[in-house]
Amino acid sequence: MTARIEPGLPLTAAQTEIWFDEQFADGDLAYNMADHFDLRGPLDPARLEEALRLALDEAECFRVRLTEADGEPRQTVEPLETLPYTTVDLSGADDPQAAARAWMARDLDRPIDVTSFPLMRAALLTLGPDHAYLYLCAHHIVSDSFVRPLFYRRLADLYTALHEGRPTGEGQLPPLKTLVDDEIAYASSRRAERDRAYWARTYADAPDPVSFAGREPVHARGFLRRSTTLPRPVVQRLRALAGRAEVTWPTLVIAAAAAYTQRLTGADEILLTLPVNARTSAAGRSVPGMVANYLPLRVAVAPGTTPGDLLRTVADALLRTLRHQRYRGDRVRRDMGLRADDRRPFGPFVNVLPPEPELAFGPCPATLTNLSTGIVNDFMFSVSDSSGDDVEIHLNANPELYSAADLDAHRDRFTAFLAALSEAAPDRPLAGVGVLTEAESRRLLVEWNATERGGGFAGVVERVRQHAAARPDAVAVADGEVRVSYGALAVWADAVAGRLAEAGAGVGSLVAVLGEPGARYVGGVLGVLGAGAAWLPLDVDAPIARQTGLLADSGARFLLAGPGQVARAEEIVAADGSGVRVLVLDDPFPDAGARAEGLRPLAGGEDDLAYVIYTSGSTGRPKGAM
Repeated sequence: MTARIEPGLPLTAAQTEIWFDEQFADGDLAYNMADHFDLRGPLDPARLEEALRLALDEAECFRVRLTEADGEPRQTVEPLETLPYTTVDLSGADDPQAAARAWMARDLDRPIDVTSFPLMRAALLTLGPDHAYLYLCAHHIVSDSFVRPLFYRRLADLYTALHEGRPTGEGQLPPLKTLVDDEIAYASSRRAERDRAYWARTYADAPDPVSFAGREPVHARGFLRRSTTLPRPVVQRLRALAGRAEVTWPTLVIAAAAAYTQRLTGADEILLTLPVNARTSAAGRSVPGMVANYLPLRVAVAPGTTPGDLLRTVADALLRTLRHQRYRGDRVRRDMGLRADDRRPFGPFVNVLPPEPELAFGPCPATLTNLSTGIVNDFMFSVSDSSGDDVEIHLNANPELYSAADLDAHRDRFTAFLAALSEAAPDRPLAGVGVLTEAESRRLLVEWNATERGGGFAGVVERVRQHAAARPDAVAVADGEVRVSYGALAVWADAVAGRLAEAGAGVGSLVAVLGEPGARYVGGVLGVLGAGAAWLPLDVDAPIARQTGLLADSGARFLLAGPGQVARAEEIVAADGSGVRVLVLDDPFPDAGARAEGLRPLAGGEDDLAYVIYTSGSTGRPKGAM
């Protein structure tokens, strides 16, 4: 092994982002990347160890020590005195492959300290005669997904050369300094300025980031994954859909993720997050290291958008994004006005994994399986690409934001959505493509609409309380920057019901609600129903005469006034002159840790009136529908 030590090099921009992310975090983050090879045949463990030693000597990124001097991080390439390599014999286990998967899962869950050396580790797991797994794990700060095929191909070639007694051809991989110098040159180039101008122009009025979690972003300290394999007929139909639109498989996957995200969030324009390799130069494509980037992809999905429309829109946006992929995502975030400490990505990640390289270690064919592509702060769609019809879907999520059940539901729902999309006519609106699983459709259309009596009824307030008991910390209402948990909402609505009851409202009463849409409006309606009364919505922008007319016609004796509507409510009541009582919805919500305990019994039953909504009426006079 060549014992060469480079002088300290600057970190790449991608490395710098990770370095400071780790420094400011309270504890280790889930930055591990990992893969394993399934090796079949007469493998020579000593030869494999030597091939790994030679490969790590060439791939300097795996031999850097990270330090900080005067607030500036540096990386120094050092020789490996000891190979970070373990051998484990699992051949005696009842199920060696299951034992190997469990061993790798435990190791993957063990973060690599960013200040340790080296920032990678490997293991050979023996499963039986002529069968083994080669496991490799590295901190994302030294390696990105582009490095995987580059490094693995070299590793396999070195083993094969040793096996065949050929020269190993040391020095096939260029030094790390080549990659660092290339990035420094880009930063001061005209191309960098053109890229900056493109992102500033395209995303000056970008929509806000969206998330499936509905909770404040937090650091990812763990890793949650759910996987499935798409049925081949679905893959074939999706490939045919892409072919008709003349787009690539990655374009189709990204478009499907955009449509799914739009359906679940309701936003007409959404942002996705795309990981890109940011390697547009010859130097960048030949040197192992970490320069990967993540960028936003802006996609509009209107109600009438067809699959064909969406595929063409995404193909065009993707092409323009890749032309400017070296401009750093953190700078795009800053230019968009997003906070530096905001952990949210632009939106769900969509990572289309390239076909795994077909490799052999001498006489041993090797099948590569990805275990983790690195940290996931929120949610990631990870879909494999291949020349055939064997396509895997991996949904990765931050376990601080999603439960295993949440991810199971997304996996089943996204798989069902892809199946429905594969059968959709290219010229019919996407709004007609189902986004629910069969079980969810049955629950919504059959179980929740069952009209038979016998104790099966549960009204909306009962359901909110049930959810508050089961998952009190889950977000119930997102109102701007305010997130109200189910526990807090149930407690707050119960207090509103108590105030109404004390004021004399109950079964048979009608309570008008005047307010802008938001958390207090939702809580107010739940409070009315909890008191056994019915609610009547009033339009805050309607003329006073219209509002007083509705009060008089409906007979409502109470009026709930939302934030900013107290003066308007008093004006309405004064004009009405019938003594309607105003109650103000201005109490603060309890904190997110509130528990729905000791709530008053709900008044009324399933046959009581829930609400009255006024229509224009066929005669032009408003009529209340009960």
